[in-house]
Amino acid sequence: MDTIRRGSKGADVRRCQKILVEDGYDVSIDGDFGYGTEVAVKDFQKKSGLTADGIVGTNTWNALFTVESAFTPQEPLPPILQKAKDEGYEIWNEPYRLWLFGLRSKDSQANSFNDTLGCYYYSPEGGWVSYFWPGTTDPGTYWLENPSRVAGTAILVEEQYLDTWTIDLHAGKYEALCQRAGEVSVYRDGNKDNVLDENPDTITTGYFGINIHKAGSDSTQVDKWSAGCQVFKRLADFNKMMKLAHMQQDNTGLKTFSYTLMRE
Repeated sequence: MDTIRRGSKGADVRRCQKILVEDGYDVSIDGDFGYGTEVAVKDFQKKSGLTADGIVGTNTWNALFTVESAFTPQEPLPPILQKAKDEGYEIWNEPYRLWLFGLRSKDSQANSFNDTLGCYYYSPEGGWVSYFWPGTTDPGTYWLENPSRVAGTAILVEEQYLDTWTIDLHAGKYEALCQRAGEVSVYRDGNKDNVLDENPDTITTGYFGINIHKAGSDSTQVDKWSAGCQVFKRLADFNKMMKLAHMQQDNTGLKTFSYTLMRE
């Protein structure tokens, strides 16, 4: 995509405007980058942790693309939902109810954002809306080497957790999806190296504060960002997920959120 700014015209401007409208901005999709589009771009950049200069270059395009959703018909099921169904997990097509998921990488080496976090929901117009974001489903090296519990650092067990998270303050600082409404199961990795150990003999179940939250604006390593939480690599992606969470709450009245963690 080309760099665009106030005064630009054409297909790239139209696509930018379309994504902004999808993200809730009141701009015209006319292919003309005017004052209104510039104001919306600056606000979007500010919320995404970018320099708010109104110029849509590489970083802003990347952030915009995390807003743009994919849409697939009702049948057949998207592959990830079919995989979940085949594994015996629940899926649903209630409009606006989020089906949040994590796909854990096969790589057992810790400290990289090499997993996928994502969301499906069923549109009231019919069909699935989907989002895919980079993140981690594992703890970072810091907490593996410096566990806060004698038994070891938590690694969330691959499973479906129904109605387990609510919108609350993560660490008392900002809104996230926090484990307030149900128990989860975790492995305890206690050998203090940077290899993720999933020993079934160490599994415990309870309330461990396994929240779904953000790292920095665009973090490169997990480090201290996760002690077992499910963590978004990019701020813009996390902000979009939280908008979707409020969308579910506002449109369905359902204040709890489910999450399904599977191996990629």
